[in-house]
Amino acid sequence: MTNQEYIDNRLATYNEAFDFYMDCGEMPKSIEKGDILGAYLKSVIDSNPQLDSQDPLWMEVLKDDLLAFLSAMLSAFVPVEEAHKKEQAYIGRYKNADLDKQRELWPSVYEYVSKNYEPTDVNIAGYVEQFKENNVQDVIDALCEDWMKASDSRKDAREKKILEKNAQSWERHIKEWGLSDYKRRKKIDNTYHRYPALQEIVKIIGREQPQRKDEKDDIIYKYIPILLSTPSKTVEIEQISIGDDVAHMMPIETAILSDQEIETLFYKKFAGKQLQIFANRPPLKSQDKQVQQHHTKPRLEMGPIIVSIDTSGSMTGKPEEVAHSLLIQLLRLAKKKKRKCFVITFSVRSRALELTNPANWRKLNKFLEEGFSGGTDGEEMLNSALDALQKKDFCMADVLIISDFQFSIPMPTTRARMRTEHDKGTRFYGLQIGSWYHKYNSILDKMWTVKI
Repeated sequence: MTNQEYIDNRLATYNEAFDFYMDCGEMPKSIEKGDILGAYLKSVIDSNPQLDSQDPLWMEVLKDDLLAFLSAMLSAFVPVEEAHKKEQAYIGRYKNADLDKQRELWPSVYEYVSKNYEPTDVNIAGYVEQFKENNVQDVIDALCEDWMKASDSRKDAREKKILEKNAQSWERHIKEWGLSDYKRRKKIDNTYHRYPALQEIVKIIGREQPQRKDEKDDIIYKYIPILLSTPSKTVEIEQISIGDDVAHMMPIETAILSDQEIETLFYKKFAGKQLQIFANRPPLKSQDKQVQQHHTKPRLEMGPIIVSIDTSGSMTGKPEEVAHSLLIQLLRLAKKKKRKCFVITFSVRSRALELTNPANWRKLNKFLEEGFSGGTDGEEMLNSALDALQKKDFCMADVLIISDFQFSIPMPTTRARMRTEHDKGTRFYGLQIGSWYHKYNSILDKMWTVKI
């Protein structure tokens, strides 16, 4: 496990611990006894009793800022943790070595312990005296046990010192900037509540709407011709007719059916009884079979969310505010229901940020601020979203495009990729900010419009 993976995992644990403590009034078992940062998290909540009575947004602000601080502390702890692991491994090697090797290493061990630990922590001189009266191996085992404990205590003391050094400045920041952070987020929330379309989007993606008719299973019947047998007696073919008798259709119709590009043409002709067939041909046995296929639209469960936000110059200002407000609500939804979230910004080029773990949440504002300039490449945006769908954790996602849609409809190859993913269960939605004319209604499952 890399250092970053370790930090991300610990941050996810503290995120869940915050919610658990707010709900249950106690820390979860995932926070072990002696966890310095876990204890600090608890103390921060305990020192803010107003969290239970005030606007929930206060809790969100405090939680996000606290997690950002804990993330910084975890990064600062990395050198301490690495030194501790190295020392623990050194102690283990010495303890498990044979007696001859232990005697060989003794001078360096004696020097290291004497230099790094006080006699009250590890009385190395006392152990030297014990060698004269006790079994050498027993003395070494006792020394290593004390050394291990002292190593753990030293690590905790170093991390505690780092925390105490930085906690005061962070707490001062919260007091000075907490209100402004709250006002900024309140403004974003107010923007969201002004537009019913944004609320409807969250309800649909959050699966809070009743099941729609177009989300139910479809049963498709296909008739597959089987042209293997021949009639028992030869009859002269007098004429060609039209109808829906697939047993006697002409080879040209079979050719249409076998071509996936124009297969739908066959079914249209069949439904309209417009197939070219041989007239006056004796009936053939088992010449067609009915195949019942379930075409399931399985996006009724809550899956991942992919949000593609247009950050071109045309989205600067009010459109940017609307887009940001909707994104924040969707991110809250993802956090609450533990759904994975993937954000793509697109203007001149596409950039992506996976918000699967809390470590990336605090990067979102900076991530968005780096955009909102230049033109728009909708093609690249769509392909970036389609590429994200190939990830194991994001297949069958809800894809939402937030844009003014001032770009061309995607190329046939891109639309074909969209159809493929749609058949797997992906749903494509759009929020158009502005009144620019577009043709995306024809390729998206649903489009909303917000006029600024």
